Amino acid sequence: MKLIKFFVFALLMITVACSDEKSEEPAQSNNTQSLVIYEQDTSKVRKGYFVEVAETRATMAKGLMGRNHLDADSGFIFNVDLIPSDMEIAMWMKNTLIPLDMIFIDKNGKIYYIYENAEPLSTKAIMAPSRPRAVLEVNGGQVKEFGIQIGDTIKTPILGNM
Repeated sequence: MKLIKFFVFALLMITVACSDEKSEEPAQSNNTQSLVIYEQDTSKVRKGYFVEVAETRATMAKGLMGRNHLDADSGFIFNVDLIPSDMEIAMWMKNTLIPLDMIFIDKNGKIYYIYENAEPLSTKAIMAPSRPRAVLEVNGGQVKEFGIQIGDTIKTPILGNM
């Protein structure tokens, strides 16, 4: 049953991303929020970002597709609460032109899974071991560059902890 739900979600993502119809929603989110990553169990800041927030299924499906640049202090956060709770969450890089690090965040703002340097244009499904509350995408290599680790805390308005 989980596999069926995953494929239904994947089909939804493909359908929205590949649709030729003009959408009333913008290709990218107009909602930008601040986001701060703190070292595990400390108040020391690892990195701050200004992130676009996926506020609709259409902006979730589009993500960073088609972009050839992402500023060093920018990112994109997926509000997974937009997807029904009984559906699996999978990320991919289809039509995404730049390598990305994907940071999976639990309901408490803790990082619990990281996928580094996702390959541009790949259709490989990238999944965390359990459903995230949110997924943050940043430029590939930044997890390593800033020492971002599992157990670090993310604070941002979308998580209600900032």
